[in-house]
Amino acid sequence: MFLGAGIVGGIVNAAAGGAKLFVFPLLLAAGLPPLTANATGTVALWPAQLPAAWVLRKDLNEDPRALIVQLLPALAGAFCGALALIFSSEAAFLTAIPALLLLAVAAIILGNRTASLLQRIFPGNRLKYASQALLFGTGFYGGYFGAGLGFMLIAVLSVAGGVGLHRANANKIVFAFFINTTAIVPLGLSGLIDWVAAASVMTGGLAGGYLGAWFTRKVPEWLLRGTVAGLGLVLTASFLLR
Repeated sequence: MFLGAGIVGGIVNAAAGGAKLFVFPLLLAAGLPPLTANATGTVALWPAQLPAAWVLRKDLNEDPRALIVQLLPALAGAFCGALALIFSSEAAFLTAIPALLLLAVAAIILGNRTASLLQRIFPGNRLKYASQALLFGTGFYGGYFGAGLGFMLIAVLSVAGGVGLHRANANKIVFAFFINTTAIVPLGLSGLIDWVAAASVMTGGLAGGYLGAWFTRKVPEWLLRGTVAGLGLVLTASFLLR
C-alpha cells in the first residue's frame, strides 16, 4: 500500500504537480493517523526534488544574495509550520484538512495564473512590501501541509523577485527543497514519522516519477492539471461528507 502511494504520488508530481494531495489520503487509507500521515508524506516526498534542482541549477537567480534574502522568511515560515503541525491536536488538524486540500486544488487549477492574481490583489508597491509576508506564509504552509506548494512558490517568487516564470520555476525547486529540508528536521525528531512507510513511499515515488515523465509527453498539460484538480475536489468532498 505504501509503495503504491509513492508510485501514484510520483506520477502525479511529475505529470502535473501536487503529489502530497494524493499521497496524504492514501497514507490515511493505509491506517496511519492524520498527523503521522501528513508528516510521513512530507519526509517521503522530499528527495524527489533533488534531481530537478540539479538539472535547473543554471536557471537560478544570478544574484545569490537576493535569493538568500528571499529564502530566509520562507525558511522561518517552514520551521514555524512544522512546529505548528507537531503541536497540533488530531482534532484541530482534521478540521483544517478540507481547507488545506481546497487551497492545494486552487493552486493546481490556477497554475502560473496565480502570479497575475497576486498582482491584482497587491497592486504597485504594495506587492513589494507584502512579498516577505507572502514568502513566510508560503513557507509556513509548506512546513505544515505542503500540497500544491510548487504552484504557490512560482506565483510568489515571480512577483516578489520580478523574474520570469522560467527562472521562477527554477527558484521554486530550490525553495521547495530548503523549505522541506527545514521542516523535516523538527518533524524527524518529533516521533510522528513512520519511517517504514516513508521509505516505501520514497521508493515508489522515484519509480512513479519516471512513469509521470512518460505521461507528460503523451497527454496535454491542461488535461493532466484538470484531472489532478478534479480528483483533488473529490478527495476534499470525501473529508467534508464523512
